[in-house]
Amino acid sequence: MTLGELLTLLRVSILNDRSDRESGSADYLWTDQTLVTFINEAHRRFARRGLMLRDATTDEATKVVLKAGQTVYPLHESVISVMSAKLEDAVADLTRAGHSLFAAFSPPSESWVDPASFHNHQPGPTLAFSTDEAINSIDGDTFEQVSLRVYPAPRAEDAGKVIRLRVVREPIEDFNVRALSAVPEIPRAHHLEMLDWAAYLALRIVDDDAGAPKRAQEFAASFEAHVKEARNLAMRKLFAPTGWGFGRGGFSWGS
Repeated sequence: MTLGELLTLLRVSILNDRSDRESGSADYLWTDQTLVTFINEAHRRFARRGLMLRDATTDEATKVVLKAGQTVYPLHESVISVMSAKLEDAVADLTRAGHSLFAAFSPPSESWVDPASFHNHQPGPTLAFSTDEAINSIDGDTFEQVSLRVYPAPRAEDAGKVIRLRVVREPIEDFNVRALSAVPEIPRAHHLEMLDWAAYLALRIVDDDAGAPKRAQEFAASFEAHVKEARNLAMRKLFAPTGWGFGRGGFSWGS
């Protein structure tokens, strides 16, 4: 559905905001700009809480270009988490290693890397990554942003190489009231469901005489139920059986 269609449904069918209900200088209780702001927040919230947007192709969110000596790369503000990372010309994914677990984590694979030795690595080919570094202040403005840290530091000859990410993210672009043909990034099946949050945001500030606070809470509860169902579906799609390995990574055969 387009933004224009969603805006009409929210105003007319959900909020029952008609020009013949209000006399005076203002025809409607909410302006188009206000409702589009609420739809934007609903779109982001549904994607974030429902883990709906999984992306491996959009350059803004999934492409990291290595620079010589640079180990930390702030990712696009839409990125919620990184599922995997791989050098563009490689076959296998990079090893994931949490910063605080380097000394304890030993990935059981043939391309084995010991995270405990990362602090000794000289610049060289990228072997592993973590995403628990934080970039939280730019020009005094504090915010939450995922960043990628690579190991070891890229060499001069590695500059320009590309790491491709698989990410879970929020929508990249906000809706604009002047572009009503725009379509939400989340799947079409959830377009109407996300409007429950927009309705909640609209009704929570309306006079009590209209019974709006009660209706607002009903819309909020409906939205959370839809998000929970969508999240469960997303987690089922992401599920992968756990592999067992003996004689490696802490398992060994006894005599």
